[in-house]
Amino acid sequence: MFAIDERFRGLPASREQVMVLYQSINSPHLAIPGKPAGPAQAFVLGLRGAGGFAVFIYLYLSEAQDCAVYVPGRRNASPEEYQQDEAEALAFVESMGFMMDNANFRGLPAPNQDELLKTLPVFFKDPKLVPSVGKNRADEKRTASTNLGRLLASF
Repeated sequence: MFAIDERFRGLPASREQVMVLYQSINSPHLAIPGKPAGPAQAFVLGLRGAGGFAVFIYLYLSEAQDCAVYVPGRRNASPEEYQQDEAEALAFVESMGFMMDNANFRGLPAPNQDELLKTLPVFFKDPKLVPSVGKNRADEKRTASTNLGRLLASF
């Protein structure tokens, strides 16, 4: 039902288009065909378009700053078909070892929705544009350990 489409590098969307957003709460190690193996995050995104609804699966490989976007077989699904596609998408990512959590996107206040649209990898045009959290944390640790080393050396 879902197949990787290399043309997709991200799923930029407006607040009004997002029907549902699920995000993984774990990062299992994956080997996706044609991509470097490593820890991944999964997102299941339901979008509303002019002709109907569609569910996409977005896998983000943080270490490689790469992604794999799985697209549905049908892009203009009816509400009934959309619900079936959403259930199949969740079963698909859970079969890969992801534990998914509903972000309750539609129930969030507008500022919180905007924050998710600006920060989650799934909404970026290209995974290389996602700010690297790992590097910042590593720099912070290095700075903290450097400061601790300097403090201890002063005695």
